[in-house]
Amino acid sequence: MMAFTACNTTSHKKEKAATNKATPVKNIVLNDSVKKSLILKGSSISKQVVSVLQKNLKSAIKKEGIDHAIDFCHNRAMLLTDSMSAALGVKVKRVAKKYRNSFNETSPKESDLYKQFIIDWLDRKPLTPKIIPDEKGHPVYYSMIKINNNVCLKCHGTPGKEMPVEREAKIKEYYPTDKAINFKYAEPRGMWVITFPEYKVVRK
Repeated sequence: MMAFTACNTTSHKKEKAATNKATPVKNIVLNDSVKKSLILKGSSISKQVVSVLQKNLKSAIKKEGIDHAIDFCHNRAMLLTDSMSAALGVKVKRVAKKYRNSFNETSPKESDLYKQFIIDWLDRKPLTPKIIPDEKGHPVYYSMIKINNNVCLKCHGTPGKEMPVEREAKIKEYYPTDKAINFKYAEPRGMWVITFPEYKVVRK
């Protein structure tokens, strides 16, 4: 992950400006209608993020090949996600049990939700997105991420098969504790976690 630093004065000014521009929090009742609306909104946001990431990833691959995509994912993917979070007024995370970047490891609560998604997937039940308030009362959108194309397997498939062992070695240079391999097409890969800070649930 690439990091940016700035002097304390600059950071404070930016933080103050962000606070002044903050959108007032709206109290909501989390009924079925509101849940449906938030699920549609979360689904739209996740699709927008995927579109931007895939566009940049394809550009990186076209420019220097699939191995260059590893550099892109390491240096740019999280920055792009954070930028889109800020632009859309939400907090977007991609989490996983078999994570590549330890920053994306599931929390205990997320692990329980992800486990339920896996159980539903194994039972061939619909993987319906969920809206659950966090500890601050902000509604959070959760939905499954699946391996949806064979390009994903070039970095997340089985070493020596879909993914050359040399590529696995390069990935290990960036992520020594990498667990995000040995996936198959259409398998669950992780979970979207999108927090809506503009809302606060006052009643379910």
